[in-house]
Amino acid sequence: MHIGAIVGAMLACLCGAALAASGEWLSLGSKHWSPSVFSKSGIGTSNARAEARVTREEIQGWCENWAPGDRGCVQRELSSPEAKATYRASADCTRGRITAVDGETYTLAGRWDNSDIGGGRTRWRDRDGRIVGRDNASGGLGIAQQWEVLCPEGRATTRSAPTGQAPMVQAPAQRAPQPAVAMARSFAVGEVVYARSGPAWVRGRVTHVSQLAGPRGPEIAYGVTLDSGARGVLPPHMLRKAPRQ
Repeated sequence: MHIGAIVGAMLACLCGAALAASGEWLSLGSKHWSPSVFSKSGIGTSNARAEARVTREEIQGWCENWAPGDRGCVQRELSSPEAKATYRASADCTRGRITAVDGETYTLAGRWDNSDIGGGRTRWRDRDGRIVGRDNASGGLGIAQQWEVLCPEGRATTRSAPTGQAPMVQAPAQRAPQPAVAMARSFAVGEVVYARSGPAWVRGRVTHVSQLAGPRGPEIAYGVTLDSGARGVLPPHMLRKAPRQ
């Protein structure tokens, strides 16, 4: 899928406060608001844990994207049991296992290829051994996002083992050379930018850099958290550098 074809979906996923200044959250799915991480422990170990709660700012950003003009949206969402819940995820980073926010445990099954959105991100099997799809309904990329919070690369590295065996730990290895990525403009992690959100340009900050599959190979995309609390992953042409103060 070309990056231009998924811009609308990525904008819909734009949905504040965060753990210190890191802007971390736990994904509940591409059409849901994203609760902010307020507690972490054991990151990158066999007992990694994270807890998250939704904030008013996050719900407000979600309502602005999914229910513009609905004045009752924020209060209605805040009053829901889901908004009052604490979301928890845990993982054994050394064995490639995660208990996601849905309470289910999944086993690492390698990485997705670059034929569609989510290429290069972790792939997971459920307790019945079935691969969890990366489509919105299946939620495989939501599990991958939670794993990235609990087991960031460089802390612990796993590789797939034969069927029936747990993934084995290996030392971080040299990455193979990647195809050249065309970049009309570049942005650094932590840089203040303006991102296109509907008809407006909204101030925010770059949180991470990703690659998406395009017709000519990998294409750069940037994770951005807006000042409104909304979040998403956008291509370079939907970002502008903020003027220097």
